[in-house]
Amino acid sequence: MMVLYIVVAVVVAALALNALNSRRTDDLRQTGFLPPPGQGSDADVERLVALGRKIDAIKLYREIHRTDLKTAKDAVDEIAEKPGRGPTQ
Repeated sequence: MMVLYIVVAVVVAALALNALNSRRTDDLRQTGFLPPPGQGSDADVERLVALGRKIDAIKLYREIHRTDLKTAKDAVDEIAEKPGRGPTQ
């Protein structure tokens, strides 16, 4: 019975995190930080990196290039290392 409670708790937590992530993505699209689905460009990825939103930049890169997480992270890290990019520069 305890296992059932744990499984239910994990499922509820996963659904809650998914709902929060969807809301956050919708908010970013409404404020103009993220382009509409299917309309993103590498310039949008660079803009997100410059704003310090690397996770959102990685998500957008994956959407644009249909690539795996590691490839997208490496590409965004490379963009962030360019002079004049990233939140600390």
